[in-house]
Amino acid sequence: MIENVQIAVNRYALEGAEAINMYSMDGDDPLTFGQIMAAVCIRSGANREARSVIKMNRMNPNVEKIETTSNYLSEIASGNVTSGWGTIKNYLVNTLGIDSSALPGNLDSYDNRNKAIKAIKDKLEELTRQAQEDMIDLQSLVNERDNCYTTGTNLIKSAGQSALRVASNLY
Repeated sequence: MIENVQIAVNRYALEGAEAINMYSMDGDDPLTFGQIMAAVCIRSGANREARSVIKMNRMNPNVEKIETTSNYLSEIASGNVTSGWGTIKNYLVNTLGIDSSALPGNLDSYDNRNKAIKAIKDKLEELTRQAQEDMIDLQSLVNERDNCYTTGTNLIKSAGQSALRVASNLY
């Protein structure tokens, strides 16, 4: 039974060669090749699942930054800055990393509002580009995970069908 066996993976590489995975087993029950391959696929899928969760957790702050920055941009564009320019400017400089020289000292003129809007739009475009790249990376991890689980499932199904064929030939 697979549940009684621990499968470990280590990466090995000869000097100048590409690293490969080496698998070892600890347990009482010997496993068939199909069982080992299915366990490797399941483990690999779980690894990609864990990496996708980490990726999603890293994406959340970026999404929050986009939302907050968009709200501040709307306030400035509408001319109704309820949050206060000092608060917004502090956020833009200290949280988003916009150079303070790219931002005006106040929003008292049309030119100053346009300068602020341009700096914010540039940063929003950068944040949006990063969010899109993160989504593509996440989708790639999810696809890899799905492929691992599908391969594992197909191996288990194939092993079961093979066992049924052997049993039906015996009777």
